[in-house]
Amino acid sequence: MAGLFSVYTGVFNGIDRMILDYKFRYLQQEDPNNKIVLVSIDEKSLSYFNSNGMYWPWPREFYQIVTDYFQESGSELIVYDILFDTPDFDRRNLSGTMSDQRFLQSLQRSGKGILAFKSTENENSAVDLSTTNEPLIKHYNIKNSPPYQEPHLLTSKPLDEFTKAATGLGNTVMSPDEDGLIRSVHLFDSLAHMGFVPTLSMAAYLELQPDSISLEWTNNGLRVGNKEIPLQDNGDYLINWYEKGGVQDGTFPYYSFQAIVKSAIQKQRNPDAEVLVPPSVFEDKIVIIGASAAGLGDIKSTPMSSLEAFPGMEIQATLLNNLIGNNFITQPPIWITLFMLLLISICIPYAVAYSRPAKGAAAMIGIILAIIGIGLALFVVGRIWFSTGLYLMVATFTYSGSAAYKYFAEEKQKKEIRSAFGQYVQPEFVEQLIAQPDLLKLGGQKKRLTVLFSDIAGFTTISEKKEPEELVAFLNEYLGAMTDIIFEHSGTVDKYIGDAVMAFWGAPIGQDNHAELACRSTLKMMQKVKELAPQDTNIHSRFGIATGEMIVGNIGSYNRFNYTVLGDTVNLAARLEAANKTFGSSTMIAEQTYEEVKDLFYGRQLDLLVVKGKTKPVRVYELMGEKSDPHTEEIEKIISIYQKGLDFYLNREWDQAIKRFQKVLSLKPGDGPSENYIKRCQKYKKEPPAKDWDGVFYLKTK
Repeated sequence: MAGLFSVYTGVFNGIDRMILDYKFRYLQQEDPNNKIVLVSIDEKSLSYFNSNGMYWPWPREFYQIVTDYFQESGSELIVYDILFDTPDFDRRNLSGTMSDQRFLQSLQRSGKGILAFKSTENENSAVDLSTTNEPLIKHYNIKNSPPYQEPHLLTSKPLDEFTKAATGLGNTVMSPDEDGLIRSVHLFDSLAHMGFVPTLSMAAYLELQPDSISLEWTNNGLRVGNKEIPLQDNGDYLINWYEKGGVQDGTFPYYSFQAIVKSAIQKQRNPDAEVLVPPSVFEDKIVIIGASAAGLGDIKSTPMSSLEAFPGMEIQATLLNNLIGNNFITQPPIWITLFMLLLISICIPYAVAYSRPAKGAAAMIGIILAIIGIGLALFVVGRIWFSTGLYLMVATFTYSGSAAYKYFAEEKQKKEIRSAFGQYVQPEFVEQLIAQPDLLKLGGQKKRLTVLFSDIAGFTTISEKKEPEELVAFLNEYLGAMTDIIFEHSGTVDKYIGDAVMAFWGAPIGQDNHAELACRSTLKMMQKVKELAPQDTNIHSRFGIATGEMIVGNIGSYNRFNYTVLGDTVNLAARLEAANKTFGSSTMIAEQTYEEVKDLFYGRQLDLLVVKGKTKPVRVYELMGEKSDPHTEEIEKIISIYQKGLDFYLNREWDQAIKRFQKVLSLKPGDGPSENYIKRCQKYKKEPPAKDWDGVFYLKTK
């Protein structure tokens, strides 16, 4: 939208023009035609004639002398960028009328003189000569009207006799842009609603064409015969500048007016004389005569003015040279501009949205360099004006807007991540999630994780003995301590359910050792519970741990969701936590968890268990301690004796099994699993299991 707005409002035209100015100055083009010669009324000429008693304005006889000299030299056209709008005046020993007559005769003899007039769009013009404009209107074969119709009023025109003698007449009006620089001109203007008159250089160009040639304005510009002259949307012709102006190393050769006069007089006296400016200089050339002296007020501001002063006649020469050599500035069609803006509007937001800031900035710099490079290449190769400024500004605004949007979106996302995970994972994890939000996919994904459930055994007893305020304080202290331990071991707290805690490892940040971290965290939590337990109670926590595939992700409604885990493995861990009550154990872990940690932790098999709602048995173990801890000989001894008792139990040797379990109780009084198996053995002694009994225990409760 911003691109379309800028195209149709021209809001960035000033920047585009400024960039184009720099291209003209630093990517100069030599004159490809070598067709035009400039004769300058310069400071040297003014000084020379002043020293001979001839002050400005000079007698018209001077112009007669140079006109005859150009005619005799074989010039193709003689263009005067000078206003001959008042009769010459008498001087000492020199009649003004006679001087005008001599210049008139030279114009008539040459038949190739182009004279200048001047108009203005200002309707308050002091001179309204609309009724006498007919002699200025040359009836070119114009098939339609220009797209611009602002009427001009005449402010200055040649004397009537000069107008009739001239081969063509052209307007010298030039309107600068807002910054005061002349960059373009109207090739034709409407003169007091009576017809269309060309600018001075266009008049000269048309005199070089056949009389039958037609002119027609089209959507692309002005067609002169078979030539299409490109125009801008407002009907202006954009001038294609060559090298810097002026006498020294400029685009066109300059000759001083006084040097021409002296050369002409010398040739009149002696046709064989060698002169400063020989006639051959003007052979087959278009000669433009104008003022370059600063005091004569015809110095114009152009894009090239910073390099050298630019007389008005050189602007006319540049324009005429463009027309002669088809040296036009062209612009890509509007659909290319719109396509480029669309491309910028898509590519930059995409680069910003799907890359890190450094890469987004690098992409932006690359796009800017590409725009500049394309603009320079097109200008150098084909003088094509690629809207560099428009694209650069739209790219800059698009990047700024996209970056700002992404920044605020990311800040919002960071806030949401902190809000969603700050209570459940350690701060380091939160910052990592903020740095890599792609780790949090919407919805769920299947991953292999380890999940833990825990609650307080005997919590009902505590509840009955404490006041509500004391109970809440204890619960907050307990849950805070459990959470701290989980965070210390890089776990994620899923939820609290009363005194129960659910946590998991391996997400949202991936961890290869998630089973190990869960087990180590559990042992620390068991120790912490002993420290927190009131002295008048005999409470402890029960833990269930399972490892396997589960669904993890943001699960819930659009308005309210939770980052959690789902699946059979999660349900198994919950069942194992509850099964501790049946076995008299504190920590029950599934076989997959045990297989991953058995080299690091001690564990003893509790049973081959089928939890409620399932049919497939799961081998479960009790977590006993870390193998890296000192003084683990007693644990190893207990596990060894306990395992022998379990083997006797599975072989139906009830008495031998009871004997081993009792020995465990002597080493570890109150050992719940040993007491549980002694009760089973005593029951099976009285009521032996079926012959196909395979040792599987079916848990009847959740």
